[in-house]
Amino acid sequence: MTDIQAIVKKHFPLGKEIPFTSVEFKEEVRKLCEQNTCGKYDKCWTCPPAIGSLEANIKQFKQYSHFLLFYHVYELENSFDWKGMMEGGKDFTTRLLKLKKELATSGDFLLLGAGGCNLCERCTYPEGKPCRRPDDAIISLEAYGIDVMGLMKTNGLKYNNGPNTMTLIGGVLYKD
Repeated sequence: MTDIQAIVKKHFPLGKEIPFTSVEFKEEVRKLCEQNTCGKYDKCWTCPPAIGSLEANIKQFKQYSHFLLFYHVYELENSFDWKGMMEGGKDFTTRLLKLKKELATSGDFLLLGAGGCNLCERCTYPEGKPCRRPDDAIISLEAYGIDVMGLMKTNGLKYNNGPNTMTLIGGVLYKD
């Protein structure tokens, strides 16, 4: 187990290294961003169009030699437990930030998370001002155009972990 794998496992015990050939970049996924399904399109430094084109993201992705996919399952009161979903999202972000800080001395890596950035109450992107927390900002797998459900299924990982659960997924790319 590499140092990076050990660090990730400490924060996210569920997951595994997956082959690059199993990663599908889909224009349809990126178009969901353009349709503003999450409300962050053109409003956030970690979402399109601020992160660049799909082609540029794919090129950046392919600069790495390893991809470790990880996830965390959150229990909810019921399928309408909005508070539980928000708390799960905050916990996942906190875990990602701790992971990113710990990986900082491990060489070149790219950490991808779930959903748009929620670090600041209001993002500076629409105002044309610099990001307040560029070292903490994490782009989502979906913003990169990655079909997350398909990726999980292709690699034998459970996306749906039963009723009243929410699964949040991230990944870290790194070099030998």
